[in-house]
Amino acid sequence: MTHTNSKPVVYLNRVQHNGRNYLRILFKRNNEISKRIMNNDWIRYSIKMKGYFVKDTETNTGIIKELFDDIAYVSTHYLNWKPGPSISPDTIGLENLKQMALLKRKTTEQVMLFPFAEDEKRFVGFKRYIEKDTFNKLRWTNFIYFNNKTNTWQFVANRANLIGAIKILLPKYIVKINNDLKIHDLNIRLMLLEQSYDKGPTYKSCPLSFLEYMQLHNYSDNTFVTYHNMVLRFLNTFKGHSFEQVNGFGVYEIDTYHQNWLQNGSPSPSLINQSVNAIKLYYKVTSNSNLDLSMVHRPMRNKALPTIYSRMEVKNIVESIDNLKHKTMIFLIYSSGLRVSELINMHQEDILIDRKMVFIRKSKGRKDRYTTLAETALKMLTNYIIKYKPSKYLFEGQFGGQYSSTSLRKILKAAKAKANIRTPGSIHTLRHSFATHLLENGTDLRYIQELLGHSSSRTTEIYTHVSTLNISKITSPGDLIKF
Repeated sequence: MTHTNSKPVVYLNRVQHNGRNYLRILFKRNNEISKRIMNNDWIRYSIKMKGYFVKDTETNTGIIKELFDDIAYVSTHYLNWKPGPSISPDTIGLENLKQMALLKRKTTEQVMLFPFAEDEKRFVGFKRYIEKDTFNKLRWTNFIYFNNKTNTWQFVANRANLIGAIKILLPKYIVKINNDLKIHDLNIRLMLLEQSYDKGPTYKSCPLSFLEYMQLHNYSDNTFVTYHNMVLRFLNTFKGHSFEQVNGFGVYEIDTYHQNWLQNGSPSPSLINQSVNAIKLYYKVTSNSNLDLSMVHRPMRNKALPTIYSRMEVKNIVESIDNLKHKTMIFLIYSSGLRVSELINMHQEDILIDRKMVFIRKSKGRKDRYTTLAETALKMLTNYIIKYKPSKYLFEGQFGGQYSSTSLRKILKAAKAKANIRTPGSIHTLRHSFATHLLENGTDLRYIQELLGHSSSRTTEIYTHVSTLNISKITSPGDLIKF
């Protein structure tokens, strides 16, 4: 049916679901219509019904016609047609959304590349047993050689050699990069970020222009990786769509993608919000159209309180650790309220012994701050430095350089198991515990905000809800009843 009206068309189509009658609202991609729907929360969305819907009543039909009257023509031509009308050849078919589109390679073997200097030359090396096929490829290159003295495969550190080595290793191994090996070349970073995936004929790599934008605007490493991963997932969910089609999407398609993710998985609201932020930035960078994504739906965040360890639980965790380095790291995180990234980036000069402070450089939001240094932590640190003699970072890994955050998490997990601590929580729970215990000890909330490095006092105020000290002093009405 052809309409001479210049307005876009909204089609109504009757469907049955669970024995009830509904009206589906179908339309070609249109941001104005999407905005109107988003502003009317009585219009719901269903994956199973493949669109927006309302209850099938005469009243609702009339309301919908009035709702869209100024921006669209509402047609009942397909009201009783089954199946519903084909709205547009490039409208998303939800059956084509492949939530498992990013398939992982089967290999789990890893190679860690690390930098080192020898005779004033810079090298990159790795140490591990190499299987036969890769061994032969390495042996016949003209830039990689095996150093028998150090038992290390090594090559001169330059862009071409690094790319060549990674390409040789990738078919059999996952290539990990030591934190001291700083890589700024975006082609290499892209290769490493996407090395875990099986790249079939429909695989879409994240556009380099998107990564260039984030690098140019000094996005943090964590945000850089997170946004890349979110956009990569989004692009590869639409197997049957080209880059041009995906780049033409609007609010409706982006909301459909997130609705489908929520229906078929269990992402947290914060994860969906990260995805929304990443996708909005992607369209800002790659789309030439003036796409308004201000109406993209965001899920309401859970108002869950952070878990904490009690003082006794913290004591038992620390006492269960025998290794001095491990014990010192865990206790310093708790006693100074550190993030994991802040601890592993710390240098020896950041420990201000005379002032009993810890200096934290360019933390979250690229801000510097000071936090407290406990006397007990200082004693541990002094003994640790005498024994381990760290060179660059305060806490160094097996091959020098930064300590691994993964290893740190394993230390806490083992310590909790040994101490029989059943309270759920992670390394970050130690930071929450620091803040809560300070509050319970009478420390002003404004000081806690400074110590934690929070931009907003609202973030810090959550610990007033976590603290149970005052609650424990309240007499329950039940205690006033004597039996």
